[in-house]
Amino acid sequence: EMRTEHERLISSEKQLLNWNVNLKNEVDKRTKELEIINEQRTNTFVNLAHETKTPLTLINNYLEEYITNNNPSEELDIVKRNLDKLSSDIVNLFDLEKFNKGFAFYNHNLVCNFSEILKDSVILFKQYGRSIEIKSTIADNIFIQADPLSINRIINNLIENSIKFSNSHSIIEVTLQKTGDTFQFSVKDYGSGIPVDVQAKIFEPYYQITNPKNNIQGMGLGLPIVKKVIDDLNGNIKVISNPKIAPGAEMLISLNQYNLVTNETFISKVVSKKVAITKEELKIEEAFFDEEKQTILIVEDNITMLNYLFKKLSEKYNTYAALNGNDALRKLKELTVLPDLIITDIMMDKVDGYDFAKIISKSSSYSHIPFIFLSAKAAFNDKLQGLKLGAIDYVPKPFSITELLQKIDSILLYAGKQKRAIWNKAFSIVNSNNNLPAKNTSGAFEQNCELYHLTIREKDIAKLICQGQKYKDIGETLFIAERTVTKHAQNIFEKTQVSNKIELINKLE
Repeated sequence: EMRTEHERLISSEKQLLNWNVNLKNEVDKRTKELEIINEQRTNTFVNLAHETKTPLTLINNYLEEYITNNNPSEELDIVKRNLDKLSSDIVNLFDLEKFNKGFAFYNHNLVCNFSEILKDSVILFKQYGRSIEIKSTIADNIFIQADPLSINRIINNLIENSIKFSNSHSIIEVTLQKTGDTFQFSVKDYGSGIPVDVQAKIFEPYYQITNPKNNIQGMGLGLPIVKKVIDDLNGNIKVISNPKIAPGAEMLISLNQYNLVTNETFISKVVSKKVAITKEELKIEEAFFDEEKQTILIVEDNITMLNYLFKKLSEKYNTYAALNGNDALRKLKELTVLPDLIITDIMMDKVDGYDFAKIISKSSSYSHIPFIFLSAKAAFNDKLQGLKLGAIDYVPKPFSITELLQKIDSILLYAGKQKRAIWNKAFSIVNSNNNLPAKNTSGAFEQNCELYHLTIREKDIAKLICQGQKYKDIGETLFIAERTVTKHAQNIFEKTQVSNKIELINKLE
């Protein structure tokens, strides 16, 4: 019996061993398949990025040639800046993938003068800086064994980031100093700062586009590349920031200093392209309210896009602008007339487009306002979520402005018909409740309104006043604030030269 039990145990162990071997083989096989799939996707992604380089190069060169040979214009400057940003993102994407695949494209056998390269870069950024002051303290003749192009990339990326996150009339401090056999390069700003819990994550590829964003947009590839270059040079980078205590952030890099041998050649200059970074400024001038025009509120945190939409829509509508959902809610409370349409982006900080739409839909004061989503998120589920929140339409970026304007026209036309139907129904209810026979006074009323030069909005309000409605009820009927009704009523009394509602009825009807 003991021998039988022993043989059974041995048999069970063999079966278990075989099962483990088979399981391991299956896991290895599946892992290999997933690695191949991931490799294929990565190659497709990189190839796509690579293929865009040629058309971007052609567009950029033809555009530069056109700008050089023609008068400068604000529109072309905007096109050029955004093209430069797109080109930079594509280059970063391509370079990061080369890093991840282990390809070396920097020659770190070269020796360069870090001090001189930094001085040249600071001069370029000072020319750009305008309202941002760049202060520099740079020790002379600090050398490093590294590709000068990689050093230039580190310097430019860190200073650009500080400019992006700094407020106007702020200061950026650039410092280079020796510390024994090493040296420290520091870029310090007094901007929004970097929360402690995300300081390690900012060096992860695509962190910026896969997490809740702020107003500074991008793919988030610059810092990961900087980190990889610094790792290759056996250095380290440290983030010093705590926005809860004080504004700003400091990027502190430590690298090994190279001791130059007598008569040894080194590189002190790097051919740098013109600094392409720009801090776009809001160019919103909200014009005097025109009663004959419908009103639109744009909610968009990309300042260039907001300026563009505002310019296009202001030609035909009373247009107001907000940088995020929180700003838009404040704007709604300030406006004397509610917008006829809201156009909102989705990916915004503070209050994003989805949350903003939820707040609007639950408000008795604003739930009637139609809205359109504009978004770079073009997946079916994103669109479905937007429509479920009550959006009239979901327009993915990039979009045609001609098509968008046509959609806006159609939506506002429909909304106007809907309001008119509600308005007419309100009249019939008032007449029915007062048991008054309907008077055939529309002809005389219309003629008298024309005689006293009443606007369309004033005519609507005057009609409701003549029907006996209070200012508050008129506001709810026409979807405008009570104070706006009062203001219009005062204008109506002045134009018709009456002092009360009875006199107004006698004059108009």
